[in-house]
Amino acid sequence: MKVRPAYKRILFSAFCLMALCVQAYEKVHFTENGLVYSSVLPAACGHYLGRHDSTDVIICGYESPERFAPEQPLQIAYSVIHDGKTYNVVGIGKEAFAGLHTVEKIIVEEGIEELNSYAFALMPNLKSVRLPSTLNSLGSYMFYESNNLTEILMNPGGSWISPDGSNAITGCEGDSRILFIAGCSTSKIPTFIEEIDENAFCGCQSLERIVIPEGVIKIGDGAFSGCTNLKEVILPESLEEIYSGAFSDCISLKSIFIPKNVSRLYGDMFEGCHQLSSIVVDKDNPTYDSRSHCNGIVRKSDSTLVAACKATVITKDIKRLDIDCFSDINIHSLRIPKTLEEFSAWAFAGCKEIDEISVDPKNPNYMSPEGSNIILTKDGKTLLMGCRTSEIPEGIEKIGAAAFYGRYPNRLLRLPEGVKEIGRRAFAYCNEINNVVIPSSLTSLGEAVFEECHNLYTVQILAPLKKTEYATFRNCKNLVSINIPEGMKVIGYHTFDGCSNLKNVHLPSTIEEIEIDAFRDCPYSQMQSGVASK
Repeated sequence: MKVRPAYKRILFSAFCLMALCVQAYEKVHFTENGLVYSSVLPAACGHYLGRHDSTDVIICGYESPERFAPEQPLQIAYSVIHDGKTYNVVGIGKEAFAGLHTVEKIIVEEGIEELNSYAFALMPNLKSVRLPSTLNSLGSYMFYESNNLTEILMNPGGSWISPDGSNAITGCEGDSRILFIAGCSTSKIPTFIEEIDENAFCGCQSLERIVIPEGVIKIGDGAFSGCTNLKEVILPESLEEIYSGAFSDCISLKSIFIPKNVSRLYGDMFEGCHQLSSIVVDKDNPTYDSRSHCNGIVRKSDSTLVAACKATVITKDIKRLDIDCFSDINIHSLRIPKTLEEFSAWAFAGCKEIDEISVDPKNPNYMSPEGSNIILTKDGKTLLMGCRTSEIPEGIEKIGAAAFYGRYPNRLLRLPEGVKEIGRRAFAYCNEINNVVIPSSLTSLGEAVFEECHNLYTVQILAPLKKTEYATFRNCKNLVSINIPEGMKVIGYHTFDGCSNLKNVHLPSTIEEIEIDAFRDCPYSQMQSGVASK
């Protein structure tokens, strides 16, 4: 594109001004009265965009817990003087007070506008927080695992409110529903609330019982996740949607009743709920049921098991298993009836304690040879799922995606000759594995196959693979060395990302490309190979 002379002068002036702005900007970072302050960063051009200027700072941390007396409220002031200059405190940064164990009460002054994620997290003695009406930005997990918090107050007149006696932050953004944004163990959900916001009670370990009032339509992502002492949940008839991970890791929850108007929910909403043994759907619900006393949630339209618990039975009138329906649930045995038409090991990702697997011999699509504790396709060529008592048999050609996700039992994984393909995350999170031998017959190794195998130490690749796929060995923290054979051309994105002990890597002469972050956070430097990242 041609640029006319007049425009050239304008562009030159603009670049000069940007350069002057960058030079004029001086970052500040200082400590006063035990709190650490830092500049609000300008945009790349050096200008402060919106409401901030060079005298604005945020609180980004604290010097020492011993600086703060438990009997004295921590007053977070709107302004601070340092070296004779006054700075405006516009925000409280991410994790700014996380772990501060001495403080029992916090008062945030009017004028402060931003409260970022985890700002008051992991404060075991925090009991009371008062927030200003000037807040216009709230992060997530603000009070995460501050389990003695019993009082949340907001000054009136701002974007969000704290109704009398609610001990909560509520409000709405734009034209959206009225939200319950953040709470604690003593919170009362007001009757005008329409939606429990994502992560609203996340990590509130002292919460034992919650009654959600009529009028609430939606429970957001992770709303009650990590509420480890939550024993009872009462859901309203008005409820229509329950989102991903809403009750994940509520390890004390034993039963739940799904009301008749719920028309949308996610299979992993009970992930990690190890004590949950009773799930009942209202008999008048037009979308879901819990047929044949299966202790699960089944979608009526296609007879798919959507959500499950440790007591769920895959009954003869269930045709399919939805992804994540048993995710991270402690089941010990799995029986597939003859009527099940569609099966995926993803439904059992993270189920580490399965010891026994069987398939009805009359099932037309799947089989489980007696005593094998595996699920195969009917032709016997694809291993779809195994458990911690399985042996990988000779004669298979493919190991399916997530087949052993989190539960391969042996230290040595020697795949039989003849295996041609290993699906995505087939052995991810298998921490028992120390050593892997990949046979010469293999032609395809899927994404993240050995991701998060923290005790994987050695890998022997005998196959003539051309490329490692995305995150193949990501976060294999004990992997020390690897010999990649001749013929390999591409090391894929994040292949060895997070392999923090990987010091010795032999790259063959055939390597043509190392993709972005292939060796991120590794002691090994890819520059030793002379191959540039792309």
